[in-house]
Amino acid sequence: MSANPPTLEDLLEPRQPSAVGRQESALAASGISNAEIARTRSAIASIGASLAASAPSAGLRGRLMASFALKETGKYGIFADRVARLFDLSLEASTALMAKLEDPSAWMPFIVEGVDMIPVEAGPKCEGGIATLVKFKPGSSFPEHAHRGDETMLVLDGGFEEKGGQGDEVWRGDECFSPDGSEHSLVALEGTPCIAAVLIHGHADFK
Repeated sequence: MSANPPTLEDLLEPRQPSAVGRQESALAASGISNAEIARTRSAIASIGASLAASAPSAGLRGRLMASFALKETGKYGIFADRVARLFDLSLEASTALMAKLEDPSAWMPFIVEGVDMIPVEAGPKCEGGIATLVKFKPGSSFPEHAHRGDETMLVLDGGFEEKGGQGDEVWRGDECFSPDGSEHSLVALEGTPCIAAVLIHGHADFK
């Protein structure tokens, strides 16, 4: 959000899932009533429904239904479809990978203190990239680095604050994209350890 006072039009802006509550709290704090916020949210939902009037493909419907069914397969099962698409894996392979997140013996120390990892063998669409699951202890830092290639991080638990990039907080369910040439550092937020699925093309130069 900008430095200007928030307005109802801000609800139309693309934003991370975890930012929705913070954005609506800022609107309420600026004097906009809960009723106005609710009416605007409802109108936006109606617009979205009309845009989606054409039925999704059978493949998309199948993936969505499978994702909701996977909510019963552990804390991270709901992310199996998104991780499958990120790493170019089958849904079955991704589901097994999500189960690994709850196995302490699956994690190994990374070169940065307070960070553990599970390497991932990604599918052919990710050829040349580095795929991994990472876990940051609360309060741990990932040092400043420059990306020599694109990086995508899908947060599966906890959250982190990005320093030097957009300066945003990124939480469970959010996605952080760092394009080639960007620079930033990360600090894991307090509470639940931050776990993320990461796909890196190229490499990172540490400062």
